Amino acid sequence: MDQTEKLRIRQEKLAKWKKQKLNNDVTASVSVDAKEERLKKLEAWKKKKKQQDELKQKDIKLTSIKSADRDRNKRRGQCSRKRPAFGGSDSESDDENSTSTLFKPRRNDTNTHVLTKDNSKDDLDDGNDALDEYIHKLIDKDSNTNRVRLIDNISEDEDANDSSSEKTISQEEAPVDSEILFKKKGRKKIKAIDYSKVLNLITLNKCLYREPNDLGLMSEKDVEELRLSLDNIKISGKDCPKPVTKWSQLGLSSEIMDLISNELQFVTLTPIQCQAIPAIMSGRDVIGISKTGSGKTVAFLLPLVRQIKAQPPLAPDETGPIGLILTPTRELAVQIQEEALKFCKGSGISSICCVGGSELKQQINELKRGVDIIVATPGRFIDLMTLNSGHLLSPTRISFVVMDEADRLFDLGFGPQVNQIMGCIRPDKQCVLFSATFPSKLKHFASRTLKNPIQITINSKSLINENIQQRVQIFDEEHVKFEFLLKRLSDRLALHRGEDEKTIIFVGSQQLCDLLYDELLLNGITTFPIHAGKPSAERLRNLQKFKETDNGILICTEVLSRGLNVPEVSLVIIYNAAKTIAQYVHTVGRTGRGTNNGVALSFVMVDELASAYILVKCMKENELSSVPMVVYQKLKEMNDEFSSGLKTGKYRLIQGFGGKGLDHLDELNEAKQSQEYTDYGVVENEEDVTEEESGATKMEYTRGKREEGHSTTYFAHININDLPQLARWEATKTETVSNIKQETGCNFESKGSFYPEGKGPKNDTDDPKLYLIVEGAEESDVTMALELLNTKVKEGIRKAAVKDIQSGKYRM
Repeated sequence: MDQTEKLRIRQEKLAKWKKQKLNNDVTASVSVDAKEERLKKLEAWKKKKKQQDELKQKDIKLTSIKSADRDRNKRRGQCSRKRPAFGGSDSESDDENSTSTLFKPRRNDTNTHVLTKDNSKDDLDDGNDALDEYIHKLIDKDSNTNRVRLIDNISEDEDANDSSSEKTISQEEAPVDSEILFKKKGRKKIKAIDYSKVLNLITLNKCLYREPNDLGLMSEKDVEELRLSLDNIKISGKDCPKPVTKWSQLGLSSEIMDLISNELQFVTLTPIQCQAIPAIMSGRDVIGISKTGSGKTVAFLLPLVRQIKAQPPLAPDETGPIGLILTPTRELAVQIQEEALKFCKGSGISSICCVGGSELKQQINELKRGVDIIVATPGRFIDLMTLNSGHLLSPTRISFVVMDEADRLFDLGFGPQVNQIMGCIRPDKQCVLFSATFPSKLKHFASRTLKNPIQITINSKSLINENIQQRVQIFDEEHVKFEFLLKRLSDRLALHRGEDEKTIIFVGSQQLCDLLYDELLLNGITTFPIHAGKPSAERLRNLQKFKETDNGILICTEVLSRGLNVPEVSLVIIYNAAKTIAQYVHTVGRTGRGTNNGVALSFVMVDELASAYILVKCMKENELSSVPMVVYQKLKEMNDEFSSGLKTGKYRLIQGFGGKGLDHLDELNEAKQSQEYTDYGVVENEEDVTEEESGATKMEYTRGKREEGHSTTYFAHININDLPQLARWEATKTETVSNIKQETGCNFESKGSFYPEGKGPKNDTDDPKLYLIVEGAEESDVTMALELLNTKVKEGIRKAAVKDIQSGKYRM
């Protein structure tokens, strides 16, 4: 190969390198210093190459001279002793060594080699010369840089567990590691499924809840107050089912009811369970926002088990699952699995927990046999979905997906994995999402994935306006409470003299309102009393005087606990502690209006346990910590006692029907009069009540119980056909039935037909006389319902008597 050919080859290599360099260096610009450095290296290489070429020419000439001398010596037959060509050696080996020594390069010339005839030929034929090595070195350097960048981009898509433990990748490791990451990325991608082409796809029946009759009779206002009493449940979404208050209202099977009542001993539902379970059983996508430990696990396990039972079982060639529960941590997955096994026991439903770090082979064996529920972390579930080229698990049967602690799923970086999982599941799935918070990432995911979801927020600590500071004082005796009130008002009037800091005192009855007004007036404190027993003109006049008087003090009953807006009110004193959460919230809300601040002070007697329970539930942590230690300890004892009584059924939070303000003024007055007659043992309007009406005062009913598997239902049949018309209306009107249902949890249903006096069914085929059926899970609930209903019947009979008197029926 001549010099011209070699130069042409090198020029082609150089042009090829420049082209490759241009393609590889798209994103990075070469600096001026780097260019100068490369030019210097290139000039140094050219100079060095020129020296090497000159040296090679000399080596060729010397080699040819040496070969001629050897041939000449051989022909002369000089075998015993050879004359050295350049002296200094007695042997052939010494001759060769002397030749090498003669042409040994300088020590600082590291690229110069000792050349013989053989190695000079190798050098000429070798394609990897110095230019090739230099070009490959530059290419490798740029390639390693690009690979490291590529690996960095890949690592950003990995989940948080992998990225947190990932180490810096060196240039030497980059090519190998990038291949591993690429393979890993490709291996963990779930195959997309076109469900429009899937044959024999099972039709889902997601609506498995029927609203009980008693809930159907509740008005919107009653539902609103019930949600308020259940830790201030907030609903976002259309057509949300009404909350339940009893396990029996969910229509669960006898096995599940036995498990809940006897084994798990769940007496009452938590607020999130009251609203979330009927919403999920109705087939809706649900977002539940509630703190940890609020009973969310049961809230989604019960509907999940019920939906699995409503579907056809897994075929022999199906691995499942039907339900999928995704969690951010292994510990939470194990905890949910333990609860799931309790509900699956004896039902034929199988459940498995699949998390990283556990035995994969055993999980695969169980999955091959088919499972109904999988509780897994996102990474492990993707591993299972991609095993055996995606043939181990099939997502076509997944119809119920739960994401527990969804906010942590996205905080820990599992967003891409969750999106990938949700993308391979059938589009008509039901999705339930529970979280303690609702960050923006979760909102975006829910808007893309969930269909018309219902958002349920449990936030008991935000029942009260942030502008209101809640305080409490506990008393042993009534006179001590009044003396405390008197001192508090006197000090307040002296402190705010010349200002306008108004006060409202809420009391429990009209009599106490008048009594408190008189007692305060005797002690030099002028107040303005308002209650339903006063004429309308007097109420309006006192209210106007209260608004116009600086530091005015208003004493009133619950009549004004709703709707009153006086911005100057900075103190609300609840003299008789509230008995319901709704009453407390509305009463406290009379202060702290708009941007103003206010104080709500509750007076609690030691025997008012329900009031202590309400205060602990509504007061914020900093407010409870600011309470004096003696008061706080007593309040805590009362709250604990009431909480225990709630679980055993000894106490109930909602009692009675509560006041309805001025809309029922006549009813309140009549009830007051009736109570006074009862207290003094006087027979009310004895001369005005006929013998027929007296006999109808006693409500007639029969009681019994019905066994259904492991559960028992208690019932009563009440004859309402023969009651006076007003009494019948009073007992069966929607408001009465709704309030009794809310109080007792019993179901009501009317049957039969109304027959006028003296008439009845003629044969067995005719409808029986009109009667009311009361059913409950406990005998005590039915007894209480009968007592409350009997009170209403008596009230209706008394109204009928009053009406007859007013009409002149019994006048002389």
